[in-house]
Amino acid sequence: VHVGTSHQEQRVVGYLTSTHLHAIEGDASVRCEQLDLLLQWGAEFRHASSQPPEGEKVLEDLVAFDVVLGDLNFDNCSSEDKLEQQHALFTQYKDPCRLGPGEDKPWALGTLLDPSGLYDDEVSSPESLQKVMENEEGRKEYLVFPPSKSQCPASSQKGRKIPLKGNGRRIDYMLYSDEGLQPDWKLDIEEFSFVTQLAGLTDHLSVAMRLAVSTGEEEP
Repeated sequence: VHVGTSHQEQRVVGYLTSTHLHAIEGDASVRCEQLDLLLQWGAEFRHASSQPPEGEKVLEDLVAFDVVLGDLNFDNCSSEDKLEQQHALFTQYKDPCRLGPGEDKPWALGTLLDPSGLYDDEVSSPESLQKVMENEEGRKEYLVFPPSKSQCPASSQKGRKIPLKGNGRRIDYMLYSDEGLQPDWKLDIEEFSFVTQLAGLTDHLSVAMRLAVSTGEEEP
């Protein structure tokens, strides 16, 4: 994405990578291979897109942001997803919701809704779904939880009385990298949101992230 031009006539660009990984449970190795390719192809694209046309001399691009987003089909608390949780993706990119492998921040929500309750009146509108997601018991009723004991154990099948910890399976990600920015540039996360506007249309909670890049010369 070409977002502007510097005072020195350098292009200011950002990179957005969107993906949807393999979904079948137990295929961690397939997802890890896909993540390997995502990092490889991303690096190749950044290199190719930053090269000037042959014979032309232009200044190097200034990178404002580098974001990876999508449904990765694994979460950060299921014991079955340990392999993906430790992938190199999370050393190159930062996850605002994550404390480390297997542990999310307390405010992070699961993004996978239990299909059996998808059309219940209690979650049929953006306003009602928001109200449910703001309530711990509501989250336990309508979010999918990991199938085995871990940081946030058990399953969220409706009607079960098994105690649940954590806030459900977060399989939709927005990651960012601040590597490659100019030394005096600063990138901050202004806001990270879980969005209920698509209530009744999907079994996922949407996520949104607002980035602010300060160049040191002007307002973000």
